Amino acid sequence: MKRSTTRKVKGISYQILAILFSIFMLIPIYQALITALTPSTSGWISPAPLIPRAITFGNFLDAFQLVQRLPIYILNSFIYGIGVSAFSLLIAIPAGYSLARFRYRLRSPMMVFVIYANMFAPIMLLVPLYVIMKAFGLINTYLSMILAGSVFTIPLSTWLSVSYMQTIPVEIEEAALIDGCTPYSIIHRIVIPLMKPALVAIFIYAFITGWSQQFTLALVLISNDKMMPITQGLYQFFSRSSVSWGPLMAAILISTLIPVTLFLLVEKYIVQGLTSGSIK
Repeated sequence: MKRSTTRKVKGISYQILAILFSIFMLIPIYQALITALTPSTSGWISPAPLIPRAITFGNFLDAFQLVQRLPIYILNSFIYGIGVSAFSLLIAIPAGYSLARFRYRLRSPMMVFVIYANMFAPIMLLVPLYVIMKAFGLINTYLSMILAGSVFTIPLSTWLSVSYMQTIPVEIEEAALIDGCTPYSIIHRIVIPLMKPALVAIFIYAFITGWSQQFTLALVLISNDKMMPITQGLYQFFSRSSVSWGPLMAAILISTLIPVTLFLLVEKYIVQGLTSGSIK
């Protein structure tokens, strides 16, 4: 009886903490939402009211009028995000298969090096990335942003790939080899189909991470205004003497629709892909 009561108290405590943490995380988003819905004629009120006295959707239209290239910036960010996800998968799948299935002398040091490479923040590698991209003539190209963004997503993508592949029974691949499959066809016909949840998790992880890093990378890799990501394009809402807060918050909310929608569409696969590798 006492143990049951203790368990209930713990459960309620965890739920309260989860609710408080969720509220804390959602406060900035709520602040952006009420700012976007507040008419610009209302003036700036401090502290901001929890519920706006008047609501308007005009700021969402003003956002596209003030920054007419806003759709182009959003499209650029989408291209960069998709490119980083695709390139991360292209590298993580064969790298993960090698580290999960083959035993060779440098395997353990390579796995440590892969996770070590994940500890560098983008700002720390801006100069080397700029020098390399300039040497290959890739400045102001989509490829430079995709390759640079992939540098920071491939390490964890590879680890996720290794973790999931280790849960796939080796006997399945041995049976395929007996039936005449080559190692390459095993990856294509057996491993990749069995890894769908993990591949979705890696894809979304790389997309969201690549999306969040576009601002830093574009500082040195992109100077052409037509190729700016949305995070750089938002700066055009700032003028020398004022900031268009309503349209700016509206543009931010619009720009988050793509990653949020992608996440919601494949949420169950992400949870499955991230947790299945921990059960062996």
